[in-house]
Amino acid sequence: MSPVATPGAATGPGLLAGVDIGGTTIAVRLAEAESLASVGRSVVATVRDEPERAGRQVVDAIAVACREAGVALDGIVAVGVGVPGQVDGDAGTVSHAVNLGWTEVHLAADVTAILGVPCTLDNDVRAAAEGVRAQRMLGDARNFLYLSVGTGIAAGVVVDDVVLHGAHMLGGEVGHLIVEPGGAVCACEQRGCLETIASGPAVAAHARSLIAGGATSSLTAHEPFTAAEVFAASAAGDPVARAAVERGARAMAHAFHLLGVVLDLPLVAIGGGVTAAGSAFFGPLDAALDAVRASSQLAATVLPPDLVRPLPTGYEPGTWGAVLLARKGRVPLEARGEQRKEVAPRSTTATSTD
Repeated sequence: MSPVATPGAATGPGLLAGVDIGGTTIAVRLAEAESLASVGRSVVATVRDEPERAGRQVVDAIAVACREAGVALDGIVAVGVGVPGQVDGDAGTVSHAVNLGWTEVHLAADVTAILGVPCTLDNDVRAAAEGVRAQRMLGDARNFLYLSVGTGIAAGVVVDDVVLHGAHMLGGEVGHLIVEPGGAVCACEQRGCLETIASGPAVAAHARSLIAGGATSSLTAHEPFTAAEVFAASAAGDPVARAAVERGARAMAHAFHLLGVVLDLPLVAIGGGVTAAGSAFFGPLDAALDAVRASSQLAATVLPPDLVRPLPTGYEPGTWGAVLLARKGRVPLEARGEQRKEVAPRSTTATSTD
């Protein structure tokens, strides 16, 4: 088993850069290539709708992380990137990332051309799920769903200790489950997707729509307010904020029921920026799940009381998953089957802002 991944100076032969691209921010973790000791972490804003600059944006984010950590950019020996969308890891391309405005981006080749080191890609949440799996953040769990709730909503599905990618590299895109037929138009062009109701921006948007309709809320003093402020106001008893949060929670509970009858997984671990709201997020979700459980014995069976679990405080699956992608990129393709075992034990060295 590898040593615990903790902050510290790089001591081995080079650094791995794990890049987690979100709809709002890009988080980068630098880790020592052999021990996986965390050397530094930084966050920059995501620039959307500039696919021609995607590779440069990734490298610039890595450069910021190196500068803040006091290490040289030329010490990077491999890069792993998690991208929200349809990713072909073997080809190194991003086929479609609706929340970034990217289509057919040859991201791995672009990063390699700039930095001169291998770059490995995967969907951001599947990469995060692999990090949770490989670093055993859920103990010995071999079957679980890792759900990320932030600017968007997506999941990594782990069955028999393997992350599922799907025939079209779209396994786990649960944010596009239709939970409100005929509802709001999603970035994917469907109507009523989970992401249009329960993502951070969607919760804030619904609160704004209620206020625009004449509802009174303390949130008007914070305009333009964020999802974090909506959750905080909900916890404080604001009726508009509570309505927006509970609407998202009901949609999440409905989606969990759909997933339960299809996958029957015993555990759902939830991360992402929205979960930073803590009990203001999990409390309404628990109540919504209880309501669904009460609707039928089948629902109660596929939604057991201990189904939902937050990740350990401080663990950031996105950047760690991307670091593991970078590490995999240094291994010859034919030898990668040997990398299925644990690659590093638990680490809680960074607070998630995904």
